[in-house]
Amino acid sequence: MTTLVLLRHAKSAYPAGVDDHDRPLNTRGDRESVLVGVALAGRLTAVDLVMVSTARRAQQTWRAVSSEISAGREESRDDLYLASADFLVELVRAQSADVDSVLVVAHNDGLEVAASLLTGVPVTLKTSTFAILRSDLPWPEWLPGSVTLDEVVVAR
Repeated sequence: MTTLVLLRHAKSAYPAGVDDHDRPLNTRGDRESVLVGVALAGRLTAVDLVMVSTARRAQQTWRAVSSEISAGREESRDDLYLASADFLVELVRAQSADVDSVLVVAHNDGLEVAASLLTGVPVTLKTSTFAILRSDLPWPEWLPGSVTLDEVVVAR
């Protein structure tokens, strides 16, 4: 079985003069990112691959979550910053057969649309929310509507 977790970063601050890519988590985001880790660890103790947007808020979210779950491999990716749903779906479909579980820490609207596209049902991902998608299909066969939405968790 293949498992994909799509995690929207925790709540960010909007400091004056700071580029969007460099915005940090705010106090609520710091608190909630820890809760995300705890909630995710209750469902998965490890993932084979974690891909994280290079945006500061996504990196900070993963740092907190990573204290609760382990990753076989981690990648920080510029192309996940504001990535489109189509890009995310193709990224997932490109995974190799030796990878059974993937966690993507990134942004909306791409995450919500990708989850909705793959599962065929509307998925809402607020900050500090993750969706768990599963399938018996290998990654290259993850086509629109072919994946099961196992759960959406709001960690607040």
